[in-house]
Amino acid sequence: MALPPSPVKKGLFILFAVVLAPVLLVGLVALAAGDWRQIGATAGGDQVLVSSVSAQKHGLRTAWIRVEYKEPTKLPQGGPFVELRARVRFNCAGGSAVPSVVTNSEWFYSRDRGGKLVVSKKTRHDDQFGQLAEGGFGAMARDFVCKQE
Repeated sequence: MALPPSPVKKGLFILFAVVLAPVLLVGLVALAAGDWRQIGATAGGDQVLVSSVSAQKHGLRTAWIRVEYKEPTKLPQGGPFVELRARVRFNCAGGSAVPSVVTNSEWFYSRDRGGKLVVSKKTRHDDQFGQLAEGGFGAMARDFVCKQE
């Protein structure tokens, strides 16, 4: 008969998981940075990039979106930020005149050019993704992602 793990082992496991989770998350963002494609710029000169587009069921597509702000930008989430990265799921299915954002799983905002992540958030649904308050890049990103094979 197997003995249950000791409280010390449980505590070490939990500590390891709590420390490792943020490291893995930052690693995931860095991994997505390997294949960024510049898709254009906003009216304000902010560069818009896309990475890791993947198709899912029912016309859904997931991609990493990165916006490099020309000048540090104050956003509703705080700031000033020099960069925004988000893992976004778009609904690209037919029957909708304009594809829409279904899910923004993760958002990361940076205050320095070194990529230091200072603010992150999770949300299930965000109709305001990339609207004017965040730089006006949403339609450009959506159109690019939905046209990918």
